[in-house]
Formats: sequence, structure tokens, C-alpha cells
Amino acid sequence: MTKRHLLNAGLVAGAMLAGAGAVAQEVIPVDLPEERNMFGAGAFAVPDFPGSEDYHAEGAALLHANLGAGTWLRVIGPELRLNVVPRYLGQNYSQFNTFRAGFLWRGRPSRDTDVDDEVIRRMSRIPVASELGVFASYSLPMPGNNPLHQIIFSGDASWATNTVYTGAVGNIRATYFYPFPRGLGGKPLLGSLGASLFFTSDHFTDRYFGVNGPDLALFPELGGIPYRAEGGLTSVRIPFSLTSQIDPKWSVTVAGRYERLLSDAADSPIVRTRGNENQWVIGASINYFFQ
Repeated sequence: MTKRHLLNAGLVAGAMLAGAGAVAQEVIPVDLPEERNMFGAGAFAVPDFPGSEDYHAEGAALLHANLGAGTWLRVIGPELRLNVVPRYLGQNYSQFNTFRAGFLWRGRPSRDTDVDDEVIRRMSRIPVASELGVFASYSLPMPGNNPLHQIIFSGDASWATNTVYTGAVGNIRATYFYPFPRGLGGKPLLGSLGASLFFTSDHFTDRYFGVNGPDLALFPELGGIPYRAEGGLTSVRIPFSLTSQIDPKWSVTVAGRYERLLSDAADSPIVRTRGNENQWVIGASINYFFQ
């Protein structure tokens, strides 16, 4: 990667991070199975707040920048990942060539007065959470000669760097990538389908799904008794996507994610009476590959 491209990648990443507080989803459901230099942009329909039944449109920027020796920087919406594991470690360590690990930064959206629901709009504001953590992934090749035919297993854990919540949140995920032999209109077509588990701390869950203090007056059905939401397995997510390669430089991705809230998150009055335990994110992006 040239110095010019590296500088451009850094500027793009900086601009993405500067605007991360404006986006409404902490994870945009776009997968990048290839480690090719690219940048792109997309638009997605996302819930107004965790557990909302109302949606609005948000933009998202995408970037993958190879930094040399297999290390890379990746930005998907308000999430940045830095892989620090080299791709080529020699024949004695060839089993690690499909292993990636490093650090992540994430901006988790606020719950503010710009939501449609009149009751949630009057609840105590939750500011943007800034999270720092670690991730790891392993790519398992599938039979055949196409390297994109694979299953990627991944996990991450992160902690808030401000005072929005305490404790950790984490994801465990597996995603299957299938390159369709006939493509679409003679162009390569790659599909993906995944499953992931989202875990949260007690304080995180209570902050986003609990009803306490002055917010109790907005939920008379609670009879003045606070709703304390405990953490654990908070949701199950199923991401999916289709990517069509228009030409060697351009591709288009249609992506989405279904999420089912569980346990105390699903039982929260915020979700049960003002929202929906079934959550969707869906949209599309256009991507440009560069050297």
C-alpha cells in the first residue's frame, strides 16, 4: 500500500469516527470476507433505539486498508478494527494464516429526543457510548477451489471508555460465505448467512432496557416499582448479505440483520409496550476497490 493510499485511508477513517455519534446502529450488517483495499458507502434502515418498532434511514461508511504483512485497518459504520496478526508467519505457523486478532473501537448510539415514540422521547437521555475492546476470528476454508467459500468464526469483547455503562459486552458469531457458481448476470455473486449471540453486563442492560427513577412516571403500569433489567444473553442475531461484483473495481452489497431480543431486554416495558422484540436492519452499499 502506498503512502498516499495510507494517508487517504487514515483521513477517511478519521472522518468516519468523527461522525460515529450520528449513526443509529453500533454494527452495520456488511461482511468483508476479502482482505482487499476498498472504501464504500451505504444507507440502512435502523431502529430508532434498542427495542424500537420505529425505523429511520442512516448512512454508513466502509473502509478496508491493508497496512502491510497482512495487518489491516477496517471501518464498518461506527466500528473500527485493527488486525495486528501478520498473514504470513512461515511454514511452521501456517495454521495461523487464517487467524486474525486485534483491537476494536465502537461508537454505540445515543437514545435521545429525536425518536418517534412520544414516551421514550421523554425518558432520561442516554449519551453516545465509546467502547474499546479486542476481537479474534478464524476462517475455515470449505471444499472447492474458491477461497471465498468459507466459514468465519469470530468473537469480540468491549468496555465503555466513558461513563455510559459499566461491565463488558460481547459477541460470538459464525458466518458462512457461499460464492454462487453461476453468479448474477454473468457477474460473481457472493452470499452470506450468519448467526451470533450478543451478551451484555447487568449495568448495560439496565441502562438501555431498565425503567428507574423519574422514568417510572412514564410507565404507570409498573405501579411505581422499578424495572431492573439484568444482563446475560441479550439477543440472537442473524445477519445476511448478497454481494455482486459489477467489475474488478466496483461491487454492490445488499445486507440485513434480524435480531431477536431475549430475557429481561425482551420483557422490558420499553420493548413490550413501546417497541418490539423483533429488530431489523436492512440496506445496501456500493464499494470501490483500489490498489
